[in-house]
Amino acid sequence: GMTASIERATGNRLDVVWNLTLAANIISANVEYGEISAIEAVPGVEEVLVERRYEPCVVREDLTTDPMMSTSDEMIGSTAVWASGYTGAGRKIAVIDTGIDVDHPALDPDALAYALEGSNASLMTSADTAKVLSQLNAAKKYKNLTAEDLYVNAKIPYGFNYVDNGLNIGHDKDSQGDHGSHVAGIAAANRYVKAEDGSFANALDTVLTQGVAPDAQLLVMKVFGVTGGASESDYMAAVEDAMVLGADSANLSLGGSWTGNSRAADAYADILERVTKSGMVVVISAGNSGGWSDYDLNLGYLYADEVSMHTAGAPGTYTNALTVASADNIGNTGHFFAVGDKKIFYTEST
Repeated sequence: GMTASIERATGNRLDVVWNLTLAANIISANVEYGEISAIEAVPGVEEVLVERRYEPCVVREDLTTDPMMSTSDEMIGSTAVWASGYTGAGRKIAVIDTGIDVDHPALDPDALAYALEGSNASLMTSADTAKVLSQLNAAKKYKNLTAEDLYVNAKIPYGFNYVDNGLNIGHDKDSQGDHGSHVAGIAAANRYVKAEDGSFANALDTVLTQGVAPDAQLLVMKVFGVTGGASESDYMAAVEDAMVLGADSANLSLGGSWTGNSRAADAYADILERVTKSGMVVVISAGNSGGWSDYDLNLGYLYADEVSMHTAGAPGTYTNALTVASADNIGNTGHFFAVGDKKIFYTEST
């Protein structure tokens, strides 16, 4: 195969990280920089790319106020969607990030079951994963992996650590932060909160917020972990698995100040083009990492039409990604009127 051909050309064993075949034919491997020219000359090798490594897109806390989840729903129009009956029931969201707090009260599987009582929504189970297990990059990487290993609970029917190669999808044992729980909560925090006595309370009343799609399930794909991350092939391996598992959308809140090439000249933009044709929506953060000029030590002059002025970063800049920019969400809440036991909040935001 191609791996053997490359090994013959370099004279060394190829340290393969990922061998991807769905969105593109890619071998991700750790090689000496001086071996690149020899690999490029191997018949069948179209291109050799040096992988970029991204960081989670975390807003700098010293530049913003605290997140105001209790007012953001009105700002983005979630309340109108909920009023129309759309809560994400039966949908699957792949969160490709730093992992998740499995025991977080907002992600309690019993609260999801309570919300869906009487609903005909179809939930993903381990049996669904078992049907496609052999196609998953996770199964090819981690020996003797079973669908039951990957199943966490009804709220999180799939979880795998793509950067450390294992089943630990929590944040506790690495320094990459709890950003994954933050974005998972924005996407799908439950609309009910389970009390100590086993009863359930409306989340909008008790904690003033719920996820945009509170009844959706989460496929947790950890690409930032103990060994760092996320290299481009790490998140592409996760994106491919999200496609195989039938995710409706994939969330990549990651990036860098480098803007990338928005058109198909960039190999990874080509890959995302094929992903979008699968029907899965790839949602990527616009940046949160400042401008290109903040990191260029040899920049020179700034021009209005130059890359130096850009504040968005790759991979969100790719033409075929659904890119979401951050916004300061400063609002006031607390004013409401009640109809029966239902509180209707009045929100002011600036």
